[in-house]
Amino acid sequence: NYFVQVAAVTKQEDADALVDALKKKSYPAFVAANPASDKLFRVQVGPFSDVKDAEAMRARLISDGYNPILKK
Repeated sequence: NYFVQVAAVTKQEDADALVDALKKKSYPAFVAANPASDKLFRVQVGPFSDVKDAEAMRARLISDGYNPILKK
């Protein structure tokens, strides 16, 4: 599966606020589970089974002013 990562933030409330904002724009956003050694909360959109779908979502996020990256 592919995911589009919108942000990685240090505060849970920042991640939750971003997820809420993305969901209001109909993005399937969530906060990814983070490894115990990692203090970041990753806000991601997905999953996508096809890389083309993930790239299309990334392009849509860019046009909305975000700076997302593709994750596998």
